[in-house]
Amino acid sequence: MSKKKAGRKIRVRFRQNRLAPKRRGDLTRRYHAESEAVEDTERRESVRARGELSRMRTIIVGEGDAPLVDEKLWLRGDVVAVHGLVCFVDDGQGRVWACTVRRILRTLLIESRSPVTVGDRVWFSDQTRLARGELVGVIERVEPRRSVLSRRDARGRQHTIVANADQLLIVSSVAEPKLKPHLIDRYLVAAHKGNLRPVVCVNKADLAEQGVDPEDVLAYTQTIAADCDDPLDEPEHEAITVGSVLDELRGVGYTCLTTSAATGAGLDELRSVLTGHITVLSGQSGVGKSSLLNAIQPGLNLAVAKVSEETEKGKHTTTHARLLRLDFGGYVVDTPGIRAFDLWEVNPAELEVFFPEFVEPLRHCHFKDCLHRDEEGCAVRAAVEAGQISLRRYLSYLKMFEETAAGTGWQRDKAK
Repeated sequence: MSKKKAGRKIRVRFRQNRLAPKRRGDLTRRYHAESEAVEDTERRESVRARGELSRMRTIIVGEGDAPLVDEKLWLRGDVVAVHGLVCFVDDGQGRVWACTVRRILRTLLIESRSPVTVGDRVWFSDQTRLARGELVGVIERVEPRRSVLSRRDARGRQHTIVANADQLLIVSSVAEPKLKPHLIDRYLVAAHKGNLRPVVCVNKADLAEQGVDPEDVLAYTQTIAADCDDPLDEPEHEAITVGSVLDELRGVGYTCLTTSAATGAGLDELRSVLTGHITVLSGQSGVGKSSLLNAIQPGLNLAVAKVSEETEKGKHTTTHARLLRLDFGGYVVDTPGIRAFDLWEVNPAELEVFFPEFVEPLRHCHFKDCLHRDEEGCAVRAAVEAGQISLRRYLSYLKMFEETAAGTGWQRDKAK
């Protein structure tokens, strides 16, 4: 008789509410009720688990990363929205199911903020008979993702904003709030990392240009790699404007649009870019993402709000990501505005490959492991000094290098 093949044993972290037993609220009452056992209690040795292993548990999983699909019992669908613990899944037949996620999936992906996100292709079991006719289910399997937009959240976990999109529309504005070039550069790196085609869209072209956010520029012009022995010798550079930023990005090969939801300028070009694709819209709060969607497809009636005159920051009118169908073809994922975007799992030593203009020069660097900071014979720095690579983009690279190195605990000696 053949022996049943066992699954793999893996160690996973306890969930936060499973780390320790809850404190008994009736401790005093229980003490008086069991006063006769006090002597026995005093002779007992209290043994508490300590160390990293005590915060982990062992589970057994199959040979694959997910259970085999049972097409007779399970249904297939796409996640169109996530509200807390409930995922709304479109089954492709005009029905949307409210689904929870099987515990084993949450356990396997415990380091993530959520194991399921908008855009995921999932298999789920029908639990309608248990819910008085409502369309409810349980997500049993998540298909492998072909693309993601992820960032690091405040707790250091992966926050996957959307999965399986084709392109990322990075939305900024001419004014109210001011353009943040370094934030755009972060999004560009995240798009390359997540296998998304990036498109830059600067909205509110009807407003008078107010330049770029001075704090954003100062943040990386002062961070010319703090521990570099030989930074660029106090380089002189022209004032950074919205136009100069777009010219730099177009020169690198990125598609850049200028739009106005108020006047309709650039909307035809935007529709052309969106048609036939799944596009995720992301950017600062208040740049007009929802206004753009209302303009290109009247009838959506997405909530919008004005930017604060005091702080020049937008308000969150979109509170969760959602997948929307476009009448002219394609889908968009409207996401909440952000004020910070920390990169997820970007190795500082590999950051160079996410800057297209670095690819050719870096082949000629004297050292193979050149980080393009203060190394001798660096061809990238030489290209910057010769004006072949934008100084602003190079400084943005240096700041991102410092941020990712600090966020991941990376050290050059350990990486070798």
